[in-house]
Amino acid sequence: MTAKEAFYLLKHFTTVDHKFVELLNKQGYSEKSVKSQLKTAGSKFFFSFCQNPFQLESLLEKGALSQEINQSNERKAKVYQYSHSIGTEQIINRSLITANEIQTIKRDSFSIPIINLEILPETDKIVIVRSFNEDWITAFPGDYAPAFPSAWMNSKELELASEFWKNHVFILKASMGS
Repeated sequence: MTAKEAFYLLKHFTTVDHKFVELLNKQGYSEKSVKSQLKTAGSKFFFSFCQNPFQLESLLEKGALSQEINQSNERKAKVYQYSHSIGTEQIINRSLITANEIQTIKRDSFSIPIINLEILPETDKIVIVRSFNEDWITAFPGDYAPAFPSAWMNSKELELASEFWKNHVFILKASMGS
């Protein structure tokens, strides 16, 4: 895993160990950019499970591979399951909430729907998406969720992603707020 890939994966951590932050600083990433990435809305790993993205590779060996999904551009998603909670799952089906609870925030170049909840659902799964040459695309706790609809997707994936995100909402811990 490169420092650039590890930096991107920070959006699925609430905190990381100090040595990892120092390493990112040496690679040109500022404290401010690290903190901003950590505050990104989405599923988060428990610090007790993983202290930084570089540890993910060895942690996969402790999980059981439960699903593989072939994506466009020769990407492959793998879902691993553990015998204990490893983080929070921060996506919920719209059918489980009322429309007036939904707000919108910006994430990357997307406006995404969110809901604030006091208690986040826990998960015992992790999803890893890697390229054909094993570059890390993303890694997050929770069930498989397709990427936001994008030009790189084939027509079937675009339809599946559009349908999924039409019916799901990100969850933020109420204290994180918008």
